[in-house]
Amino acid sequence: MSAIIFDFDGTIAGTFDYVADFLAAEAGIAHLSDTQRQELHSMSMIEMARHLGHHSWRLPGLFYKGRKAMNHSIGHIAPFNGMVAVIEELHAENHELYIVTSNNVHNVHMFLHNHQLQSYFLDIYSGASVFGKSVALRRLLKAHHLERQNSIYVGDELRDVKAARSVKLRVVAVTWGFARLRDLQAASPTALVNTPTELLKQLARF
Repeated sequence: MSAIIFDFDGTIAGTFDYVADFLAAEAGIAHLSDTQRQELHSMSMIEMARHLGHHSWRLPGLFYKGRKAMNHSIGHIAPFNGMVAVIEELHAENHELYIVTSNNVHNVHMFLHNHQLQSYFLDIYSGASVFGKSVALRRLLKAHHLERQNSIYVGDELRDVKAARSVKLRVVAVTWGFARLRDLQAASPTALVNTPTELLKQLARF
C-alpha cells in the first residue's frame, strides 16, 4: 500500500479551457482562435499568463482571482478520460489518496462531488503557491505521518516535479496536462506517462 498524492489541475481535472479563457479575458482578449488555443496548449499556467501579456508580479493575484471565479464554472469541468477508473482502481487496492493543489478546496470538493469521487480521497491540501508546492507537500507528509519511501506524487507541471524532488518524493509526470513534453523530460521525473492507463501500470511498479 502506498500514499499517492495527486495534483488537481491538468492531472485529474481538465481545466485547460477554463484557465486559457480566463487568462485571455483578463488580458483583454475576447476570444481565442483555434491557433492561439493550440499554442497555449503546450504551456504551463505561468507560461500561458506571460504569453498573453500578464506581468510576473500580477500572477499571484491573477491566479487567486481565477480560482475564485472557477466556482461558477466547476460544473462544466470534467476529469481527464480514464482518470476516474485510475482513482477507483487505486482506492480498491487500498492505497491512500490525497490531493495537493494551488486551486482552492471548495472548487476541488465541488468537482469531486460532481463526479462521485469525494469518498476516495483522505485529504485535500490547498493554498499551494502558484510557484511551488513544497510547503503543502511537507505539511501533508507530516500531518498524516507518511513515509517518503512509500509516497508518490503525480503531477503535470515542472513545478510539480521540482516540489516533489525538494521533499525527496518520487514523482510521476503526466503528459496530458499543461507542460511541454520536452520540458517534463528535461526535468527528469522518476517516471513519465502518456495516458492514465500507463499511470496505473507505472504506479504498480513502485
